Amino acid sequence: MSKILIKRARVIDPSQGLDSIKDILIEKGRIKDIGEYLFELEAQIIQANGLIACPSFVDIHVHLRDPGQDYKEDLESGMKSAVAGGFTTLVCMPNTNPSIDSPEVAQYIVRKAEDIGLCKVLPAGALTKGRKGKELVDFYALKKAGCVAFTDDGSPLMGSNLMEKALRLTAQLGSLVMNHCEDDRIAYGHINDGYVSSLLGLASRPASAEDILVARDCVLAYHTGGHIHIQHVSSSLSLDLIRFFKDKGTKVSCEVNPYHLLFNELELLTSYANAKVNPPLREENQRKVLLEALKDGTIDCVATDHAPHAPWEKGSFEKAMPGMIGLQTALPMMLQLVREGYISLSKMVELMSCNPAKILGLEGCGSIKVGARANLVLFDPEKEWVLGEETSFSKSRNTPLWNKPLKGKVIYTIFEGRVVYQDV
Repeated sequence: MSKILIKRARVIDPSQGLDSIKDILIEKGRIKDIGEYLFELEAQIIQANGLIACPSFVDIHVHLRDPGQDYKEDLESGMKSAVAGGFTTLVCMPNTNPSIDSPEVAQYIVRKAEDIGLCKVLPAGALTKGRKGKELVDFYALKKAGCVAFTDDGSPLMGSNLMEKALRLTAQLGSLVMNHCEDDRIAYGHINDGYVSSLLGLASRPASAEDILVARDCVLAYHTGGHIHIQHVSSSLSLDLIRFFKDKGTKVSCEVNPYHLLFNELELLTSYANAKVNPPLREENQRKVLLEALKDGTIDCVATDHAPHAPWEKGSFEKAMPGMIGLQTALPMMLQLVREGYISLSKMVELMSCNPAKILGLEGCGSIKVGARANLVLFDPEKEWVLGEETSFSKSRNTPLWNKPLKGKVIYTIFEGRVVYQDV
């Protein structure tokens, strides 16, 4: 059925300043009308009493492991996880095998995702060939093949000369550079430099490693006019640097992961290697600074950094691969912050939908205005559920929230006017 009529949802769209009970009529993939007591013959009716409808979420930072590591995840399992979490747009990172450093690999991802058809997958191209940090890729060819940003994510670009050139070239293309800001000459350990690393006697990854590269990249963006996007910020000094350069008019944006907002380093003592991430979970005082930066607008968006790993890759701290899955847990994690009074529901939608779409310059995302493409999510903020074997769509289970009670559940996800996920 090409028509969908959503009845009596609480519609939240920060791009319009909208927060009220409305009906939404969808026809031929677009929002045809938003109003009260709409009526339409031959439409699929969704009774949305008690549900919140908002623009579907945009994840600017995910790892889908395809091609080359599909035992952890593949495009289909990742896309199923995404729509179950309310996401209809994903930007997938290039640390695949082969990496996304050629138009052929980028086009493989775009075409395969289009064939699956559950949501939009936009590749981020590598910054350097093979992600080796030595020779820049052909930015023009990769953008033409569908890449929306460039990063060697997981491998910070250490060469300042290459970063400067990359920012200049991508600025000419109207694109942006993302960087995993951790100086790996300092961040050679496993967890945060603090109480837990001292307790366990483990080599650490200090916040200074992040601060150094954030400072360098902001300086280079200031001088080149390029757009630098700081991935998974976790340090209070990094936030101060980002604020300073934003005030200078620098094109700098940043993201934060839900797990840096909800957990501190003590989570390692109960979740062990499932809580090992890069950059690492920090001290409680750093977590609180991140929460304040959500309120004052320093942090532009939330990104999951969905990073699936097989069970045998999450063994001891020293050998475990860093990262957590996060596509299906992002909404309940952010709703917890809403319930605790750190942010409003409208701010949550802004961080998860409107702002990441704006950073990437995406049309048809981040809004549910009349005439816009019908990409939206309906969720129940009170529904309790458990992420486990029966509810998870990912091939991996590396999260401290596995088999734990969660509150807040996606009920419908609509992509281009089609229901691509429902939990009823």
